[in-house]
Amino acid sequence: MRSATSYFNGTLYRKTMARFWPLWAGYGVIWLFSIPLNMLNTYFNHDRYFTTGQSARIQIEAANLPEYVTFGLFLAAFFAIFCAMAVFGYLYNSRSACWFHALPTRREALFTTQYLAGLSFLLLPQLAVAVLTAIVEVSLLPMDQWGMALSALLMWLLAQSGAALFFFSFAAFCAMFTGHILALPAFYCILNVLAAVIWYLLDALMSEFYYGYAGTPGAYQIVEYLTPAYALKDAVVLFGSGEEGKYFRSPATVAVYAGIGVLLALASLYVYRRRHAETAGDVVAVPLVRPLFKYGVSFCAGLCFGMFTAAFFGWGSLNALIPCVLAWTLIGYFAAEMLLKKSFRVLKAWKGGAVMAAVVLVLCLVCLSDVLGVVSRVPNPEKVQSVYVQIGMGYPYDSGNQLRREITDPAQIEKIVALHQAIVDNRDSEEYAGHRSENDYTSVCLSYTLTGGGSLDRNYHSVPIAGDDLDAQGTVAYAMRQILEDRALVSMAYGFDGFLEDARLTSAYLELVSLDGEPYNENLFLDDCRQELWDAVQKDFFEGNIGVRYLFDSEERYANTYMTDLTFEVSMNYSEVTGPAVADNGGIYYEFETRPSNRYLTVTLAPQARHTLAVLEETGIFEEGYALVPWDDREDNSLPYTASAAPGGAG
Repeated sequence: MRSATSYFNGTLYRKTMARFWPLWAGYGVIWLFSIPLNMLNTYFNHDRYFTTGQSARIQIEAANLPEYVTFGLFLAAFFAIFCAMAVFGYLYNSRSACWFHALPTRREALFTTQYLAGLSFLLLPQLAVAVLTAIVEVSLLPMDQWGMALSALLMWLLAQSGAALFFFSFAAFCAMFTGHILALPAFYCILNVLAAVIWYLLDALMSEFYYGYAGTPGAYQIVEYLTPAYALKDAVVLFGSGEEGKYFRSPATVAVYAGIGVLLALASLYVYRRRHAETAGDVVAVPLVRPLFKYGVSFCAGLCFGMFTAAFFGWGSLNALIPCVLAWTLIGYFAAEMLLKKSFRVLKAWKGGAVMAAVVLVLCLVCLSDVLGVVSRVPNPEKVQSVYVQIGMGYPYDSGNQLRREITDPAQIEKIVALHQAIVDNRDSEEYAGHRSENDYTSVCLSYTLTGGGSLDRNYHSVPIAGDDLDAQGTVAYAMRQILEDRALVSMAYGFDGFLEDARLTSAYLELVSLDGEPYNENLFLDDCRQELWDAVQKDFFEGNIGVRYLFDSEERYANTYMTDLTFEVSMNYSEVTGPAVADNGGIYYEFETRPSNRYLTVTLAPQARHTLAVLEETGIFEEGYALVPWDDREDNSLPYTASAAPGGAG
């Protein structure tokens, strides 16, 4: 008589399905109200809420069904852990574990039956809802729209099933490594975001140690893929219209995660076959994983709570941060040891704690000494394809006080890299004392795109600039001076090149003027000559009479600028989606509404701006008693100060 190994027990499967019916029934009810009942509600109540016809509304909802996957991801992730706790709950009690494993059923059959039962809690309700939805669509839609509606429904079902497969398999995998029912949801939640948390902690630590560090862009994508909820949510973003057919951003990502779910199920079976029933009640049931748990908790606790403690007490010094990290590393180590041994008597394990503290200390010292050359790394200008910059452009506080542009010109890139090198070379110099007018600070944020496909980001805030260094090559002041004297870069800062692009010049007005020697508290509009003023400002700028940048808020700046600003306003139109609609041929398209939008450009006037002043003279405002306000009157308390004109104001 031939014998065969059974990997499935039908009776146990049916008992499990019947025992935990509220779980899969609740999951199914949520989807039942979300899709088919919602469609029916829309159909029968369309006159109350919608202006389009019944069939058109159902058609739009049918085309948009894949949008429910984003909601479904988090729903599946939430229910998956409860499904795993239900079907594998017998592993966390000594009596039930011994009773189950005493049954005349192989471990492979036990695992497979319970795994398929738990997976059925998610997949079968989704399949039932899909069938009901198909019936609703076929009943309410014209026959020529069945293909579109059913294909969208199939997209939802496949993507939702793939996500459910992954999250339940991941929960089952976590269930194999613990013997405590409360540890399972903790491990499941932590491991789902562990990659992102560890990267965030390391990134925050390096930001403390490395001057100017702004992250490693290349690592972000890897971290995103190792964070399932984020990767799947990004993958199921919809593109396209109903007429052309909608599609997910990355259906391959969903398929890959579904495949990973299958591998996790096989790995769970492997661990289950070697799991001891006596480990029921243990936080970590697999001996091989216990050291990893202990040292992982110690490391994460040291970084997380160490940096939190230093930030909480305002200890910005590394001399305070390092002891905090070490102290919490030891606390985390002994806390993990208590969980594993289920005892408070863990001081005998001090050797492991000392080793862990030594490892973290070495990590801190490696960062502190910049062994990897992170701080000193400055790219070769010849290997820079482009660089996006955000640089404070000094004074005055008008539209040109910040340069935010992508630079591709080699000569300009060389100036940016020279500034970067100067900041790095002078990072250890002491900050200047006091707040004299010949000293100041600036901020520089750089994002390089290198020719080899790499990237480099650096952020420098409150970089000190000394007035004595203006003529000293290699200093920050000298490098900044070269940038401020580059009229092309200054023009980019103001945004002259694209200000009128696809826009209409609608207004021009002066801010902060006087009338008969008294402050005039309103803007002085000059709309009748706005185009003439714009043309005059362009001439003055390219002749170097206006828009000159000053590195310091000094007497030189006061003597060569007014407190008065000239502001231009332009109006443009942008399109906003107002909602989907049904075309005559039955396709779905999106309606757009054109709405106006305004933007502004402000230039501080200067005594040398002869073209602009000539236009202002022609307007006759000076004959009416209006006057531009010079900085010589800045001590007059009767004059109003605005953020754009006051020394030290925000630009």
